Amino acid sequence: MNVGKRIIQHRNNLDKQLVEALRKYPSANVSDCMGRLYSMNAHIRPMGKEKKIIGQALTVKASIADNMLFHQALLMADPGDVIVVDAGRDMNHSVCGEIMYSYAKSKNIAGFVVDGSIRDVDYLINNEFPVFAAGITGRGPYKNGPGEINVDISCGGQVVHPGDIILGDEDGIVVIPPQEALNILEKVKELQANEINSLNLIANGDWENGSIATNLSKQLKEDGYEFL
Repeated sequence: MNVGKRIIQHRNNLDKQLVEALRKYPSANVSDCMGRLYSMNAHIRPMGKEKKIIGQALTVKASIADNMLFHQALLMADPGDVIVVDAGRDMNHSVCGEIMYSYAKSKNIAGFVVDGSIRDVDYLINNEFPVFAAGITGRGPYKNGPGEINVDISCGGQVVHPGDIILGDEDGIVVIPPQEALNILEKVKELQANEINSLNLIANGDWENGSIATNLSKQLKEDGYEFL
């Protein structure tokens, strides 16, 4: 095994209908259903006008200031994949720009998530291709390697395995293990139904009589709080 120069060409793929079923749910709600443990940190944020991203992860472990393996991942990616890049959160060199965005869009790749910097943000502002990243800089990368594809990486404070479901929006990115996807889907459906009920209570002026407010008052009293 040539560690540092591994390109793994196969990974487990989920039913695309299951992945798409999660698209309509906010990342925050999905995060709540996963114990609030699987969201990337606030460094990773949307960089253009398209702020919704979902697909299975094709991972890249890149050298600092280098995008050679990122280019190879673009050639390997299937439609609907999200390319997730551990660029070491280097803020001094970008690892992708307009050429790579354009090619990815032509292949129907679902988007990029980069723990590092990008450039050519004007393209992202004017085109519907989602890119999440930690920063922006015009200084470009090198193409020397080493690097790896479809290995476990760190991105935004989360471990990302090849094939994990990446779901993102204005609130950030959440990483869903494939084996948990169906369970999470059922949980987030229930959570969203409860949220809709809460919003209806607020709209009807009944929030104080709802279970959340009632349970909060009960808990505070049980915990010894005094209402003076």
